[in-house]
Amino acid sequence: MYIIKAFPGQELGPIKDLHGVGGGPVSNHFVYDATEDFRQAGIPFCRTHDIEYPFGVGEFVDIHCVFRDFDKDENDPASYNFTFTDEYLKAIVNAGAKPFYRLGTTIEHQPIKLYTHPPKDFEKWGRICSKIIAHYNDGWADGFYMGIEYWEIWNEPDIPQCWTGTGEQFLELYAAAAPVIKAEHPNVKVGGCAFAMIEGELTELWLRMVRDRKLPMDFFSWHRYLYDPREMRALSEQVDELLEKYGFKDTESIFDEWNYVCEWTDGIQKCYDLHAKPFECSFMAAVMCVLQDTRVSKAMYYDVQMMTNSSWNGVFSAVPENSHASVRRPARRPGYYALKYWNELKNLGTQVKTECGCPDIFATAASGPDGKTALLVSYYNDDARYNQAPPPEEDFKIEIPGAGPLTAYVVDDGRVNESVALKDGIIRLKGNSCALIFG
Repeated sequence: MYIIKAFPGQELGPIKDLHGVGGGPVSNHFVYDATEDFRQAGIPFCRTHDIEYPFGVGEFVDIHCVFRDFDKDENDPASYNFTFTDEYLKAIVNAGAKPFYRLGTTIEHQPIKLYTHPPKDFEKWGRICSKIIAHYNDGWADGFYMGIEYWEIWNEPDIPQCWTGTGEQFLELYAAAAPVIKAEHPNVKVGGCAFAMIEGELTELWLRMVRDRKLPMDFFSWHRYLYDPREMRALSEQVDELLEKYGFKDTESIFDEWNYVCEWTDGIQKCYDLHAKPFECSFMAAVMCVLQDTRVSKAMYYDVQMMTNSSWNGVFSAVPENSHASVRRPARRPGYYALKYWNELKNLGTQVKTECGCPDIFATAASGPDGKTALLVSYYNDDARYNQAPPPEEDFKIEIPGAGPLTAYVVDDGRVNESVALKDGIIRLKGNSCALIFG
């Protein structure tokens, strides 16, 4: 029997904002509203990418939705269409989260691209972005004072579904836009560029250009879809090495798009199926446990929107279609509890040391000022892929010095957020399951 031990007196630092998400609490034209679920999970950040897919339906977030006619005067408030984006960002704030605003456009999978082309005028595009920031942070154009801190330039410019131009053109777009944004809004953080391939040529070209031209870059954002959480440690270290190589050792590393994928072609439907199952909760919890011990400062799971195709959404599912309510609260999928359990750690505040000899255990513990301790455990292994050979059901002994009787909330194939009292500190876990243990 393996022992999983937490050490409340050995503090390691703050629990990080790793339970951010892609998308906000409202979706499908405001039909679905998960505001209360967001509040209970303490979602810290909502990244505004692929909002109301496809194309932002002409109304949401994307530059071509907010500034529909590129030939119009960017200094004229009448040139902007803020209406539904205003409502969308207000819903995020109302749910207790912060918008993480992606400046650019939604991914396009169709053969003929509509909006992922290089803008006609890079400098003007930068000025448009600056006006959008002014609307949400400075009250411009009957706007708001939301204090949105993070503004990300584009999404995955290193793949053809998101950028039809050359790498050099993208570099010039960033070089034109970032200085304007930073000069006019010195208190915001501007960066990017949500790279799909940190090992790709464009990533290093961009970092070199930012360094050589001394351009603003407050954070570096990157993506990865994977099935082995252990890979996250190596990837984060690779990002750290890249940033240090180009002189950005202290620049914030943000992992703002991730989910479970084994491969992208024949097996993708198997991955989609698993997103809706308890397996996803275990995977999500394992990833966050690994990230906590890296230099990544924030993470955002993709995606929690309730759209026509919610294959990526392991957090919410649609209520029955025969519901005639004008606003519907979505049902929780098992993955929701990975976010909620992480928030329990975040609320306690301080990470403390954990120890376990089992290679398939991912664990993070946190203690609060009142002496309470919580331990998040994911018992996960998907080396065979597609949950074909989960680790065997096993007893684990939980030791938290100074704790009273232990209680766990468990997510597995037979239980979703079910309360379990631990006798003699022993918990029996199925393979690819997750538990939050209080002492």
